[in-house]
Amino acid sequence: MHPEASEPVVDGPAEQGCAQEPGVEESAGDHGDAGPRGRKEEINDPKEICVGPSATSYPSEQKQSGDSRSDSRFTHQRDDKEDCGPRMTKSFLQKLCKQHKLYITPALNDTLYLHFKGFDRIENLEEYTGLRCLWLECNGIQKIENLHAQTELRCLFLQVNLLHKIENLEPLQKLDALNLSNNYIKTIENLSCLPVLNTLQMAHNHLETVEDIQHLQECLKLCVLDLSHNKLSDPEILSVLESMPDLVK
Repeated sequence: MHPEASEPVVDGPAEQGCAQEPGVEESAGDHGDAGPRGRKEEINDPKEICVGPSATSYPSEQKQSGDSRSDSRFTHQRDDKEDCGPRMTKSFLQKLCKQHKLYITPALNDTLYLHFKGFDRIENLEEYTGLRCLWLECNGIQKIENLHAQTELRCLFLQVNLLHKIENLEPLQKLDALNLSNNYIKTIENLSCLPVLNTLQMAHNHLETVEDIQHLQECLKLCVLDLSHNKLSDPEILSVLESMPDLVK
């Protein structure tokens, strides 16, 4: 038996092509007029056949097709993740209360820590009627809303969010301190409905003109006010601040 007959057959279409070509080379070497140069060229030819477009185009196309499918799946998963961001659900609030060793009964809690959670809206706080302090800073909240049940609230922290307007604070008749720093608010408004508001922090917003802060004259109990890092440059702003009776100057 010929020694090469015991060699295993290599699987795959491209590799089988390489196994068949040496047969052609061997038959060509049997001719007496084939010199060394001719044999060298014949050795190179099978390599070119093995790696030619016919042997590699299909796997390449298959890989590209697989990449495109995987990219589309990744994009779809990414979109789903963005659409299903963190929600302030009732079950999440209950788990959070357990984590912070608060009361499982919502109405018994006077403090709720909801900062650094990635929320884009305030919701499902109807049962937390006893809250006195609510921490909502460093989220993605775009609107002040759904706080009608927090009638006992004293402190509301909404700094570092995506707020553009002050609104929907009428139910918070006992609110003493409000932090709205690091938002996108252009006008101070809708605060005169808070009869005992003592502290207002509005640093790092988009306040510019006297008209933007004129509403402060209606906040009669305001003592502490932070308007730093805005775009306020008109000297008439000082007249507004001087007219506020309880403001600490």
